[in-house]
Amino acid sequence: MMKKHHAMALALIAVGFTRESAAQTVYLRQHDLLVQAIRNGSADGVMTGETAELFKRQFKSDGQLLAHAEVIGQFNRGDCKRLQVVYTKKEVITDKGPQDLKMNMKLNYCTDGKPPIGLETKQ
Repeated sequence: MMKKHHAMALALIAVGFTRESAAQTVYLRQHDLLVQAIRNGSADGVMTGETAELFKRQFKSDGQLLAHAEVIGQFNRGDCKRLQVVYTKKEVITDKGPQDLKMNMKLNYCTDGKPPIGLETKQ
């Protein structure tokens, strides 16, 4: 009987971890996503606000807008990085039915919101 309770307790703990890991950061502005990636190396979450509205209008979809940003290059100035950003618009209606569409971009960005014009990349 003890083994049965032990197995059930482990199963409940596993379910708890799954729910916690499914929680996503919500970003109101693209700037917040990019700054988080600069500070931590990467950032993931759900976009809301103007960026999400733009994608909603463009793709005529109410599906979530997921975002992933990661550092792919360094500048001599530490608060500026080269970033790769991937937006995934969920549930876009296409000729093949609902699909997730991705948009990839690379950009140079600093935590003050300005591009690192004139800065050299680190070797």
